[in-house]
Amino acid sequence: MKVLGLALLVTAFSGDLVAVDAQEGSEPKSVHGGMEVSAPNQQGSSSSASLPDTPQPQKPMQSSPQSPVRSSMRSGDSKVSGSRKIPAILAPQITEDRLTVHDKLTLYSHQAVNPVALLLPVFATGIAMAHPPERYPHEWKNGGEAFGRLYGDYLARRESAQAGQFLSEVAFREDPRYEPATSHNIAARISHALTFTLIDKSDSNRRMPAFSNFAGAVASGFVASAYLPNGYNDVVHAEHRAALGLAGFAAGNLVNEFCPQWGPLVNKLHLPFIHPPCAERIGSKFKD
Repeated sequence: MKVLGLALLVTAFSGDLVAVDAQEGSEPKSVHGGMEVSAPNQQGSSSSASLPDTPQPQKPMQSSPQSPVRSSMRSGDSKVSGSRKIPAILAPQITEDRLTVHDKLTLYSHQAVNPVALLLPVFATGIAMAHPPERYPHEWKNGGEAFGRLYGDYLARRESAQAGQFLSEVAFREDPRYEPATSHNIAARISHALTFTLIDKSDSNRRMPAFSNFAGAVASGFVASAYLPNGYNDVVHAEHRAALGLAGFAAGNLVNEFCPQWGPLVNKLHLPFIHPPCAERIGSKFKD
């Protein structure tokens, strides 16, 4: 009888433990051989204890190395200029972003009208006033009226060249930015800058004739035929002015190519409105 009563007491106590476990939301466990064993669920299968997930190896983010020629900066107006500042005169250097018509219009409108662009014809006018062409009439040589005429001439040539380039870039899907050489050799860099005046890049990064430079040179050469005095408004003089315009584009490419050399000086001088077009190359590993 004592053994039977003790067995009933143990059974009742075990039932109370099971009820407590059920109220706490945990599965009842029985002890077997000193090890805890999960009680069978309603389907008759035992549930395994939850274990932490096996840590998965993390793959580091692989960043593509920046090319010395191209930059992938994508903030602000970086599509037009990697330095986030549009150069006043020189074409910015090519980035990995493709320009839209709006981007080209932004570049054109900024470079066509800015203090530096409006100031440059003043120097050309001063030189022309000091050494005017022999057959220019008096009103084109002396006095304030002559200065105004000459300034208007050089400004009209520059603005027509800018407009011709922009329209051609949109029509032929040409990239207006400059792609510097990858070589460290000075002669190779000069050759590249001169060649880029005739053959540049399309919007799809393919080689193509530099239609924009030819269009800009022709526009700047022939626009003056509408107002220059007789003897200077013929086709021969227009072609001569167009050739000078194309040579000016080549000179701009040379200045742009060697921007890493003169750019730091401009940064130190803090010249207003003048931003080196190669800020992403200055101080980089690509030392020229």
